Amino acid sequence: MLPAARGPAAARDGRADPTRAAAAGGWRGAPPADRPELGRAPDRLAVLGGAVAFGTAAMKQDISPAAPLPKRILGRTAANIPVLGLGLGPLGIADFPPEDLQAVVEAAIEDWGSPVLVDVQWDYGQAETNLAPLLKKRRADIFIVTKTAKQERAEVVASIEESLKRLGIEAADAVLLNNIGLLDLDRLFKPGGALAGLQELRKRGLVRHLGMSGHMLTQAFIRTLESGEFDLAMFVVNFVDRHTYNFEEKVIPVAKKHNAGILAMKVLGGAASGYERKDQRAMVADADIEPAIHYALGVPSVCTAVIGCKSIEEVRLAGQAARRYRPMSREQYQALMKRGARLAKIWGQHLGEV
Repeated sequence: MLPAARGPAAARDGRADPTRAAAAGGWRGAPPADRPELGRAPDRLAVLGGAVAFGTAAMKQDISPAAPLPKRILGRTAANIPVLGLGLGPLGIADFPPEDLQAVVEAAIEDWGSPVLVDVQWDYGQAETNLAPLLKKRRADIFIVTKTAKQERAEVVASIEESLKRLGIEAADAVLLNNIGLLDLDRLFKPGGALAGLQELRKRGLVRHLGMSGHMLTQAFIRTLESGEFDLAMFVVNFVDRHTYNFEEKVIPVAKKHNAGILAMKVLGGAASGYERKDQRAMVADADIEPAIHYALGVPSVCTAVIGCKSIEEVRLAGQAARRYRPMSREQYQALMKRGARLAKIWGQHLGEV
């Protein structure tokens, strides 16, 4: 993260920045041939939670509009979306004005490309309500993802109906079961469970794709994905927590088996303070922020890295970081993994049970 993100930020897993380290990044072994889309030398970025918050004086150069970001296919959803997506937790929970939230989302559309994935949920403050006016104007430019944590069919249906009402839309592009590791999976698959509620929503045309999200208990993701009922999943992908949770090796192969789209979250490890704070620091050190983003974009089968931006400038800086992505050499990747393993011993199970 940056020496302190200027302006509000957000995330829920509060820990102080454990260490500072030198930059590097990349994927294991030879760079994947299908990821040479972007590249240049790194700047430094600041973060929040699973999202990135940018904003030091050192980052205020070269923020003119650029070509849209490369796109990837989100698994069996067939959605073709930019490699960055926008999380609204920072703007919503920190209670930014509606016009600020709308300006940031619109900047992401313009800078990153359309349709940009926007991640929101019922407890991101007033984010759903504040997004509604922009959705009314630019619905086709937004791949809207919302969530529910309910476990009974009727409650799932009611919660998403309420979200759609706040968003002012007829249907969401995707609904995720939030923090799947905390749900009762036996209950989930019963006739009156959450899956039945999601299926009812889809049958009624209120949601197009079904998914899950979370940052702990990888076995819950594996079991849920193996049902074949889910189209996408959002989970932790970063070079430190790979050594603790390791969604990369445990969960991604299962998602790939079912052609479920993969969204990366907690790309920078999580936040060192809560979403309610307007000043925010991340778990990773400043020099590791851009390598962390590049790491996530280089993980095979990842479609999009979901980050949080609180200003138009941050959106543009995030876009620059993604445009600078290029696969790393074996040596760079090994150096990043060595540093990640060292940090993992310090962070421990900071996101919950493995």
